[in-house]
Amino acid sequence: MLELIQMEMTPKERLAAYARGEEVDRIPTTLSAGETGCLHLLGIPICDYYFSADIMVRIESFLADSTGADNLGMGLGLRTVPEALGCKLAYPETSVSYVEEPALKSLDEVEGRPHVDVRKDGRLPIMIEAFQRLQDKYGDVRTMGSGLAGPFTTAATLYGVERFLKATRKNPEGVHRLMQYATDCVVECCRDLHEILGIGFSLSEPVASKDLVSKRQFNEFFVPYLRQCVERMSEFQNVPSLHICGHTNDRWSEVVECGISGFWVDNCESLCDLKNAHGSNIGISGNVAPVDVLRNGTQEAIAASVRDCIEQAADNPRGFTLCPGCTTPVGTSLDNMIAFMNAAATYGRGARKGCMPQGLQSA
Repeated sequence: MLELIQMEMTPKERLAAYARGEEVDRIPTTLSAGETGCLHLLGIPICDYYFSADIMVRIESFLADSTGADNLGMGLGLRTVPEALGCKLAYPETSVSYVEEPALKSLDEVEGRPHVDVRKDGRLPIMIEAFQRLQDKYGDVRTMGSGLAGPFTTAATLYGVERFLKATRKNPEGVHRLMQYATDCVVECCRDLHEILGIGFSLSEPVASKDLVSKRQFNEFFVPYLRQCVERMSEFQNVPSLHICGHTNDRWSEVVECGISGFWVDNCESLCDLKNAHGSNIGISGNVAPVDVLRNGTQEAIAASVRDCIEQAADNPRGFTLCPGCTTPVGTSLDNMIAFMNAAATYGRGARKGCMPQGLQSA
């Protein structure tokens, strides 16, 4: 197994110092790999992960200790809240869960529908237990957080993505009612979990890319509810960041104007272009290709891609976090994850917000 380069600072020390504008031992670096990236390494079926706090704690501990990535905590992901609201999920052994049956057969069913109770609905009580155990184990050295689907993707999941997108044309009033319901549920879930655990949340909106929705649909049904979500979440946690899979460059301005703190873009987009357009307003995250490079690439290819990402965006005025373009794919080897982290340690050494790291100069 490849040997991990050991760092001087703890993740908690690194992230706090970087946020203050101080020099750190390496660029902040994350791997979103709990549900997808390493269960195969420990011989655990993916379906078992969803229903066991023991396995969640074991996986997060393995990632923390084996890779040294700065993030810690299970992602609620795209389906935890929709499942708690009535979606029926399927749980294969070797791939991630998927929606088998949406919660809503008609948009009229939104009226009077209950919201999420995080202490009893779906798998949320299992995740609360796992979060609490991880805090006890790593709270002194790591800052914990999570992410979940934003209101647009949550609404689409509750009704079925294809029917939801058709309804934006055929029944816009019904979609707006569903969007408000989804927004309320997302915000209240984050608020209630924050009260219990003290953690903050980021948002993911894969359905909002220009690969799926037009700019008109985006402006009418996405923007007002993201803005509302950001404003309401910022009352009890740090301003949330956002991830959108796929192509997004035609809607960057609208996303930034919603008030997000940072934007994690897919590897099909340019970090440099995003930095030049909006780097004075938001932090940037990205964007090594998850499949072609992180999972299937050589260690040399991983190092080259990490260096390219750092060269494009490490001097972003509001900060840069190195990560894959999306979640770490199923089947990624531990050696490739370590190669990713080692390249971050090499090229991202001596990082400071708004400046290129010293590691680039000496590499």
